[in-house]
Amino acid sequence: MPVVELPGCVAVHPDAKLNPSLLQDDPERVGTFCPEGQVPSFVPMDFTPSEIQILQQSLPQTNDDSDKESTTPQPSPVPRLPESDAATVKREEVPGLSKPLLEKVVDGLPSVEMVVTTTTIALVASTAALVAKPAGELILKLIKPTVKKVVKKAAQVRGVPLKIDSVWERRLAQRDRNRALRALRRALKP
Repeated sequence: MPVVELPGCVAVHPDAKLNPSLLQDDPERVGTFCPEGQVPSFVPMDFTPSEIQILQQSLPQTNDDSDKESTTPQPSPVPRLPESDAATVKREEVPGLSKPLLEKVVDGLPSVEMVVTTTTIALVASTAALVAKPAGELILKLIKPTVKKVVKKAAQVRGVPLKIDSVWERRLAQRDRNRALRALRRALKP
């Protein structure tokens, strides 16, 4: 749809603040805004009856009941094998039908290498998940106070006034640091 130019009206796009070129690149979402109370308008669809292409033929409408019965589609017959071909198929020609149940079950099992590989991957993944959680929490407890100090120093350099912690808050922070260090020493002790 082409952009309509009306006196006093402006072409707008909902995302024009993000990308001003959308007015030309995405004309389908461009609208017209008239701030001075003018009535917006649009360009109607160009309709030429001679250029219309009918994609599907419509069925003629009749009131006769006999025509309705003849126009209903008949179901296609189900294809079947001739009796002579079906009789020639022997049980021996089809593989796997003559095997006992135990052999069929054994043939369906995966190989030993595949079972060992899958089990090893599962064990390594579950062990890593169990070890990583406590280690991650420990590292976070050690890094968090350092990051807080760096952020406070950066704010102080910028001139932002700092919030002074109470004695109770400083005591709790010191207690957390001591506990993290004790846990780290226990984890690293042989």
